Amino acid sequence: MNNNIDKNSYPTAGQLERNISQRLSTLYGNQVGHRPSKVDCHLFGNKLVISLENVITPVEKLLLETKSSNLEVNIRTLIDGTIKPKLKELVEEIFQVGVTLCLYETSIDADYAGAIIVLEDKPKTRVAKSSLKRR
Repeated sequence: MNNNIDKNSYPTAGQLERNISQRLSTLYGNQVGHRPSKVDCHLFGNKLVISLENVITPVEKLLLETKSSNLEVNIRTLIDGTIKPKLKELVEEIFQVGVTLCLYETSIDADYAGAIIVLEDKPKTRVAKSSLKRR
């Protein structure tokens, strides 16, 4: 029996990045009822950087406009507290590597969120065929 895994069966880094982007957008939609307009993911060795645009919900925007309290900050803290552990689980599931550190923050004023995730190891990937053709 051959225990060697065909490296061509591994996803490319781009496929992993797209998968995380799509699944994170869906996660936001399911958990918060509002999807970011754009999710960018970039894998750098054992580090993953994610940026999300237009993450603030309509309710948070309404509360920001009224400027009557810091309720929008409390709501965003609860949302981030819900998203962060689910993001960690999602990354571990897709990358098949444990997460050592997950930093996640939202800027309400800028309407952006971002994550820096440190993985226990580099995920197993293959080089994209398009990259091989350019050489």
